[in-house]
Amino acid sequence: MADDSSLYRKLLEEALHQERYIVYFAKNGREASALLAERKPTLVITDWEMPDITGIELCGLIRGYQGSYTYVILLTSNTEKDQIIRGLSAGADDYLTKPFHSGELLARVAVGRRIVQLHREIQEKNRLLEELALTDSLTGLPNRRAVEDWAVRQLSGAARHGFPFWVVMADLDFFKSVNDTCGHAAGDAVLKTFAAQLRASTRASDICGRIGGEEFVVVLTHIEESNVQVVIERIRQQLVGTGFAFGGNHLTVTASFGISGLRGRNIPSFAHLLKEADAALYAAKRAGRDRMQFAGDRE
Repeated sequence: MADDSSLYRKLLEEALHQERYIVYFAKNGREASALLAERKPTLVITDWEMPDITGIELCGLIRGYQGSYTYVILLTSNTEKDQIIRGLSAGADDYLTKPFHSGELLARVAVGRRIVQLHREIQEKNRLLEELALTDSLTGLPNRRAVEDWAVRQLSGAARHGFPFWVVMADLDFFKSVNDTCGHAAGDAVLKTFAAQLRASTRASDICGRIGGEEFVVVLTHIEESNVQVVIERIRQQLVGTGFAFGGNHLTVTASFGISGLRGRNIPSFAHLLKEADAALYAAKRAGRDRMQFAGDRE
């Protein structure tokens, strides 16, 4: 609450403490600005006329902040409609004329609380929607869009600074037979297991995702070719060593891997690297499956 009048600060304090609000007081606009940055309040009540920063200017500062919505009630002794419109246009959500009735104040604050809560619920729903838009619902891994968004940013850095950048396409071998023999629930379990293994093998500087069906992609950065082989071979062996049992059927599942990479400072697109890795993957399939193949290697 910002007001240069000690009388109105006292009146507001007495009214708001009836409802057990936590209230921070500012004697002028500069104090209010500092409190806004420090406390990030849910709701601000500010006097229009203050000696340094006016309530209108304070509204502008609040609306310039990023983050959760702050509800603003403007206190004014001016009842002229054009002035009230000016205050609302500047970013205030509501106004209260002086002298005010404590009951009306509490009612308007309660309205502000409800609106802030609605803003928070909308923000959370939007966050969840964005997360869902970037996440594969079955495995919880990033989906193709998320991987591409991340990889395109990283690729420009790899080209600029010259660090290695590898794209690995992985595909579960004969996956259709898992679904046909044991059912789609069994196939889903295999996909989730492989996804967990990929996630466990992915560093903070890398990303892995499911791009559709039984196809996955891993992007590795800051790692030399020999170490890429070590990482992928470890993933391959871990999957081979994982036994699956579904309704009396015991299965061993394997995967094939195709790998392409950025070498030097030439800048291929991520789509090009993905296409090269996909071609290498199918070369690995043709060579017998359950293996890795680098783009450009002879079959």
